[in-house]
Amino acid sequence: MAAAFTPRSVEALREPCAELAHELLPDGDFELLRDYAQPYSIAVICRLLGVPTDRGRDLLDWSHAMVKMYELDTTLEQAEAATQAAADFRDYVLGLVEERRREPQDDLVTRLVEAEVEGRRLTDAELVSTIVVLLNAGHEATVNTLGNGVLALLRHPEQWAALVGGAVEPAAAVEELIRWDPPLQLFERWVLEDGVEIAGEPVPRGEKVALLFGSANRDPRVFAEPDALDVSRENAAEHIGFGGGIHVCIGAPLA
Repeated sequence: MAAAFTPRSVEALREPCAELAHELLPDGDFELLRDYAQPYSIAVICRLLGVPTDRGRDLLDWSHAMVKMYELDTTLEQAEAATQAAADFRDYVLGLVEERRREPQDDLVTRLVEAEVEGRRLTDAELVSTIVVLLNAGHEATVNTLGNGVLALLRHPEQWAALVGGAVEPAAAVEELIRWDPPLQLFERWVLEDGVEIAGEPVPRGEKVALLFGSANRDPRVFAEPDALDVSRENAAEHIGFGGGIHVCIGAPLA
């Protein structure tokens, strides 16, 4: 799967993404997330995967229900809705996988269906989990970054002026916007080994650790004046929005 997300592969998407960005931009007043960020983001990831864009609304609804499980105060009703959404999402992906087995196409779903890992094909469960994660992660964080980022700039007009006036490269500004108000505040990992310690506290095997991205990205040991928005910040790209190590975000070049 990594081949689809190399800088070279992703660079080929730049022009189509730019055309789509202009094509979707509404005339006059519009609601940023509903009318622009969501349809743009879902269209890009659907095109990459080879998922029909007319199912975009279903994908958004399923995704919104499922990501409630990443929040601290999920209700029983939200948990049940997430479970149902996951089941509907699974059924849709299984149908898509069967279509690609019958009629392969030049898209990422086909490449996943045909891929061999150590001499074997991916199972249906592996295909479902991979494609669902790609669809969810591929659009959800983009929508939230657009929303958080535009709001941050509107609240800091001097930063907005520096960006649109050309004093700062857009790519550098995006890194700072992700650092300052990341699209994902919380992620959890399981402790898989004995003997793990965090800041001198033992964490037993089988426990979960909550990683607070927003807090880490405001660490004063890494970022000078961490609570200040500075789109020209030289080390903004040191944020942990894309994870790290074996868990680094595979879609970082696309983002």
